Amino acid sequence: MNHRWGRGVVAGVALLVRVPSVQAQGDFEGSVSLRLMARAPQGLTMQPVEYLVRAGKVRVNIVGPMGGMAMLAVPREQKLYLLMAAQNAYSEIPITTAAGTAVTEASGDVKVVRTGRRETIAGYTCEHVQITSAAQTTDVCLSKDLGRYVNPLEAMQGNASPAWQRAVGTDGFPLKVTLPDGTVALEVTRIEPKRLANDLFSVPLSYTRMEMPRRR
Repeated sequence: MNHRWGRGVVAGVALLVRVPSVQAQGDFEGSVSLRLMARAPQGLTMQPVEYLVRAGKVRVNIVGPMGGMAMLAVPREQKLYLLMAAQNAYSEIPITTAAGTAVTEASGDVKVVRTGRRETIAGYTCEHVQITSAAQTTDVCLSKDLGRYVNPLEAMQGNASPAWQRAVGTDGFPLKVTLPDGTVALEVTRIEPKRLANDLFSVPLSYTRMEMPRRR
């Protein structure tokens, strides 16, 4: 595993992930393919991500340089599991459920405005919401059909969740996030409702538990 991103997991995952309740995920079961803007030594790159949802559980598969790494959120256990296929190992981090802030309200210094403008992306309808913080205004197109979104790259890079995600909370799943300069920070490319195997949402019995270093 890339050590730089690995340290980010330790530093940032507890700040980011608010484990969703079963009800918050709604009835959707299936996979969502998306691209996330990621910072790399060579500059900004688009990171492919596979996002799986079943009965309130969320699994995020990081495709490419992470070498088969996945995040697994299990709300009934109040834990987040980091699965590392290359090491045949896993780590677990306890997560305290926290309610998100609905987009109909301001979140601290963040102002949220519904535009009423709708768009269809990957076959699903979303509404464009303008989220303004001290730093910038971000356009987020939110769908009500996919449950709550957990941003994997923010955890991997060791950052707290961005203003737009704090404001969105449990209110929707972003199908597209556009920054002020027109850069698309997130874009869903495919949504496939389907039955998923139970073992995708549990730690393989062959994996060895690896303790995460304590955060200062």
